[in-house]
Amino acid sequence: MHQFPRLNKPLLMLVKIAIYTLIYYGFIGLTMLLFREPYPTLAFLLSLSIIVPNRGKLTDMLQRWIDRNFYRRLYRLKQAALLFNQDLNALLEFDLLVERFTCFLSRTFSRSAYQLFLYRDNYFLVVEPNEHQLKQGATIPFELDDSSLAVFKKPARFYAVEDIRGSCPSIRSLLEATYSLNSYLYFVPLHGATGVVGFLLFTEAIKPYLNTPEVRDYLTLLLKKTADVLENARIHTEIKRKSLETNLLLEVVKNISSTLSLEGVLQSIIDNLSHLVSFDAAAILLIDEDGKKLRQVVSTGYDENKQNLLSLKLDQGISGWVIENKRGSVIADVEKDPHYYSARPQTRSQITVPIIILDKAIGALVLESNELSHFTKANMELLTIFSGLAAISIRNAQLYEDSLRKQRLESELLVASKVQQRLLPRRAPTIAGIEIEILNISSQIVGGDLYDVFCFGKDRQGIAIGDVSGKGAPAALLMAVTYAGFKSLLKEIDPVSTVVARLNNFMVETTTSGYYVTFFYGILTPRGRKFTYCNAGHNPPILFRENGTVEYLSEGGTVVGFLADRTYTQATVSLDSGDYLCLYTDG
Repeated sequence: MHQFPRLNKPLLMLVKIAIYTLIYYGFIGLTMLLFREPYPTLAFLLSLSIIVPNRGKLTDMLQRWIDRNFYRRLYRLKQAALLFNQDLNALLEFDLLVERFTCFLSRTFSRSAYQLFLYRDNYFLVVEPNEHQLKQGATIPFELDDSSLAVFKKPARFYAVEDIRGSCPSIRSLLEATYSLNSYLYFVPLHGATGVVGFLLFTEAIKPYLNTPEVRDYLTLLLKKTADVLENARIHTEIKRKSLETNLLLEVVKNISSTLSLEGVLQSIIDNLSHLVSFDAAAILLIDEDGKKLRQVVSTGYDENKQNLLSLKLDQGISGWVIENKRGSVIADVEKDPHYYSARPQTRSQITVPIIILDKAIGALVLESNELSHFTKANMELLTIFSGLAAISIRNAQLYEDSLRKQRLESELLVASKVQQRLLPRRAPTIAGIEIEILNISSQIVGGDLYDVFCFGKDRQGIAIGDVSGKGAPAALLMAVTYAGFKSLLKEIDPVSTVVARLNNFMVETTTSGYYVTFFYGILTPRGRKFTYCNAGHNPPILFRENGTVEYLSEGGTVVGFLADRTYTQATVSLDSGDYLCLYTDG
C-alpha cells in the first residue's frame, strides 16, 4: 500500500490558522460593505459557523491537494524513468549514457538536487551537465583501499552521508571535498559487476520520494541497473577504442611505409590521433642540431603569430622535462604545474610523451585541451605508441637522408676518382735499357697515394711516389695538392733534396696542421746507371741486387708538410743489369 506524504501537525495548524484568518477578515470586509463599519463579533460568529462544522473537511482537502501534487511528481518520475530505461536498453556509448543519465536526474529532481561523480584512473570526476553538452568538471584524486571499496560494494540504496562519513574514515576526505560546499544528505554508491563506477549525492529535495517505499525501491533498482549498464558501456567503449586504435595504427604504419617525408608522416600522426583523442592543439617538437632547443616540426591549433613560442630551450616547459626524464606527463590543470610553459592562454590540461630513438629522447609529442582533466591514462598509453611510430618515421627519414647523402657523395667521389686517375700517368715513358711497371689500386673510391714517372730530356728519368695521411676524400684532395705542387717545382733541374725541401715548405703553407705526406723522389741517369734520391719519411724502396743482396733507400729526412724549413739529404746508388727497384706505399 502506498504511503503518501502526510502533513505534520505543526504545519497543519499553521495552514489552518492562515485559512481561518482569511475567513475572519473576509467577514470583516463584508460587514463594512453592509453596515459601513466593522462588526468583529459578528464576523467571529460567522467564521465559527463555517469553521466548526467543516474543520475535518478542510484537513482532508489539504491532504488531497498534497496527494494530487505528489501524484503529478510520481507521474513525471515514471515518464522520465521509462524514457531513461529505454536508453539503458538501447545505448552502448558511455558518454551518451552519462548525458542521458544526468538529463533524467535533472528533469526528475532538478539540477541543484544532486551531484554525479564518475571514477577512473584513481580519481573521481565531477560531471557538470548543462543544456548543450556534458562537461567534465573538477577532479578529486582518490585511490581505493579495502575499506573505501567496501563502501562502494554496499547494496545500492540511499545512505545518509553522515553515516558513511562516520563508518568509513577512508572515504571521509572524498565526501568532505564536496559536502562542505553543498547540503548533501544522501549518498548512493554506483558499483558494477567488476568495479566502481562512481557515486551520487542528493540534497533533501529527494526526501519526499524516499518516504514512499515503492518509489524508493524503484529508484534504487533503476540506479543499480544504471551502474551495471554504465560499466558495460565503459567496457564496450574501451573495446571499441582498442579496435579503432588498432586500425589507426595500421593506417599510420601504412603511411610510414609509403612515404619517407618526415613532415608528411608526422602530420599524418597528428591527423589520425584526432580520431581517437579529442584535443584543441597538438605539436611534435624535436631537438635541434645543436641539442639546446626544441623546434616545432608540425603543429595544429596554435596561433600562427605565436609559433615562436613552440621553439623552447630544453629547460623550458613540460616538454623539456619529459625529454630529460624519458617519461610522459598528464597535467590535469596546467595552472597548478610549475613546469608548464604557456603557448595557448586557453589551454587547461595537457599531455606530453617523449619521442625516443635507441634509448635517446629526441623530441616530444604534445596535446593540449581547453578543458580541465581532459586526458587519461589510456590516452597516455595511446600517445606512447604513437610517439614510438613517430620515432620510427624520424629514424627512417634520417636513414633515407643519409642514404641520399651517401649516394651523392659516392657519385661525386666517382667523378673525383676519374679526375685523380687522369692526374697520374697511366704508362711510364720508354727509355732504352729500363723496364718500368706501374700498379695502383685504391682501397676506397679515391685515395691518397700518388706517383709520377717522367723524363728530363733524353737522358734522365724522374720517379716519385708518395702517400698522404688519412683516407678517402680528404686524402684525395691533399694528394692532388701535393701532386700539383710537386709538378710546379720541376720547371728547373734542381737537386732532388732541394725539390723535396721546397715541396715541404709548399705543403706547410697550403695544408692544415696535422696533415702530412710521405714522399720519395729520385732521378735515374741511364748512361751511368746512377740513381740519386731523397726519401722524406716514405717506406724505403727496396733494391734487389742480381747477386741476391737487398738494399733499402732511406736517406732523406722527415715527412713533408709537417714542419717548415727542414733539411733534406740525398744519396746515389748504382743500378746494374738484372737489379730490381721496388717503390711502394703501405696501403
